[in-house]
Amino acid sequence: MKNDTIVITQERMAGWLMFNRFHKVDEKPDLKDSNRKIYIFKDSPKLRDTMEKYQQFKALV
Repeated sequence: MKNDTIVITQERMAGWLMFNRFHKVDEKPDLKDSNRKIYIFKDSPKLRDTMEKYQQFKALV
């Protein structure tokens, strides 16, 4: 079965994706660091493109 989700470990990236109208599928505690969370989104080419735009935006700031 093909994996159709992506795990995001950065809160800012997850926030950027939600700001751009992507809905998280789930949110769970990070097993490596109890102070952090992981965010799960449905993977798609559009989501990957939006992630790339965040990297470009971050480079400008």
